[in-house]
Amino acid sequence: METSVPTSSENAVCGSLALVPIAAALILSILSWLGICSDGCAETDLYRIFGFPLSPLGVGYFTLCGLAYLTRNRFRLSGFLIPVLLSGALGSEFVLVWIQKFEIGKWCQLCVGVALSVVTACVLVALDRLSGVAIQIRGGERNLEMKRLAGNTVLILFVFLASMGVTAMGLKKTDAFAAGLPVKSLAFGDTESSSEVYIITDWFCPACRTAEPEILKAARKAMQQAKVVFVDYPVHPETYNYIPYNLSFIVHEKAKYLEIREAMATLARKTKEPTLEDVQTAVSPLGVKYVPLNYTDVMAGMQYFSTLVKKFKVPGTPSVVVLDSRTGNTKTLYGMLEITSDNILKTLAEVSAR
Repeated sequence: METSVPTSSENAVCGSLALVPIAAALILSILSWLGICSDGCAETDLYRIFGFPLSPLGVGYFTLCGLAYLTRNRFRLSGFLIPVLLSGALGSEFVLVWIQKFEIGKWCQLCVGVALSVVTACVLVALDRLSGVAIQIRGGERNLEMKRLAGNTVLILFVFLASMGVTAMGLKKTDAFAAGLPVKSLAFGDTESSSEVYIITDWFCPACRTAEPEILKAARKAMQQAKVVFVDYPVHPETYNYIPYNLSFIVHEKAKYLEIREAMATLARKTKEPTLEDVQTAVSPLGVKYVPLNYTDVMAGMQYFSTLVKKFKVPGTPSVVVLDSRTGNTKTLYGMLEITSDNILKTLAEVSAR
């Protein structure tokens, strides 16, 4: 029985096609670097390899892969580097896919696309190399080519495992808030005061909507003597649609924020999925122009909100946590019956009493 082997023309086709997934990986890495991605990608973007962000590393790495591939027929070193670089990329992508699956719990289409592109490039390069080996064996150089194949296989496997190990060892998740917005940028009032008031609500919580006028009334007075922080606790998933806008107004429009908050609450009663135009129309009467935060800052703010909710063991929404950072005195008001302007100010006086 005669076994067919790829011809030199088939070999050339495999070699040419391999450039396509390398280019795809480069383009997807650029898009990821630009922040054109999902929540899963944003979460992945918090990870660093020995302090270096992943997306620009990917852009540089796949650029090098592309250059090596384009010059493979001119420089012998380039031909040697191609399988080494791709096996290294495959090892890193294996760890990153593992992180997305078992730690982040979300898939990012761009990141998965990069991984699939690397796998495709590896397969095409492997077919390219194996077809070349098959042709040499058919030409009578079996022993020499088998030794070369074994040596190359060992080298590639070593690079793959080494890349996995280095990536796993160097991959660390940064604190999004430390890398983004400063804490004071989300606080109102006397940010240096030891008296602190955390107002924790959900944009679609009926009880929060009922308590909101009392909350705003108390907040205006509390800001004169305490640090006040408005915390979005997304009990209802639709609240995620409002958090990026709310964070931007907290950071950029402190003087008009309470009025903006009322306008946004009115908008939330009209739509669960506000567009940029909806938001701008809602705040325009206040002389405000919406300025979006970058993706990292939004993620930082959301992480900070989540940290506060866990720290104070918030029972639900609406909640108002009043504390004194010097004494550690803390009291939580919960529900629209407890959360009144008078109760908030009374609790602030009690907790802050020396």
